[in-house]
Amino acid sequence: MKPAPFRLTREVLPGLYQVRTRGSRAYLIVDDEITLIDTGNPGSGIRVLKALQEIGRSPEDIKHIVITHYHIDHVGGLPELQKHVNARTGVHLAEAPHVESDEPLPNPFIHPLLARICEPYLLRQDPGSARVDVHLNDGDELPALGGMRIVHAPGHTAGSISIHFPNRGLLLVGDAMQFKFGRLMLPSRLFTQDMAAAAASVRKLATLDFDTLCFSHFRPILTGADAQVRQFAATLPVGPS
Repeated sequence: MKPAPFRLTREVLPGLYQVRTRGSRAYLIVDDEITLIDTGNPGSGIRVLKALQEIGRSPEDIKHIVITHYHIDHVGGLPELQKHVNARTGVHLAEAPHVESDEPLPNPFIHPLLARICEPYLLRQDPGSARVDVHLNDGDELPALGGMRIVHAPGHTAGSISIHFPNRGLLLVGDAMQFKFGRLMLPSRLFTQDMAAAAASVRKLATLDFDTLCFSHFRPILTGADAQVRQFAATLPVGPS
């Protein structure tokens, strides 16, 4: 018996596909048009294109690309994809300058020693500049899946965003939270600029209504997710962390 073929896509909900990119997960929001959330590390563009084939769609169907934050495992595939996809790209206004710049992306490591050790690798992997068409801000909306709303959720980075689909009971949080060993956690201290702001963002996200919660590096919570986030938010200290 032949093993099942390896697939890059997983349907999380009707109209929502998780894509295995290099180093993280991207998401395809599939309506008449397609919105792509994040692009993985450099070299992930080909994976996104293959994922489109898996679901029977084409690069021309992608009309919007939304980046949750500027870290290389989320924006690294963007310059490659923009060569094949004529989509409008949206990035939070605080981070668009990093994405558009000819300078390398900022080093994501918070610890100075780790930052120095990893700097040569990051410079070799830097994807280069990409086009930003829309500067996103808190409360901005796009029509995908009955309405998607940008939620500014700083902390991990200054311009980190989450994406809420109130009509579908869905929240995509990027790296605003981790989900390990069946527990919600704040984002990793290794890569998070402001842990107190990250905790405040979790409390902000806890005020939203959603059933399904999707992450960039962890399996989704498919039901009852907002209750879990509220319970987690209630444990977080208010003030400096």
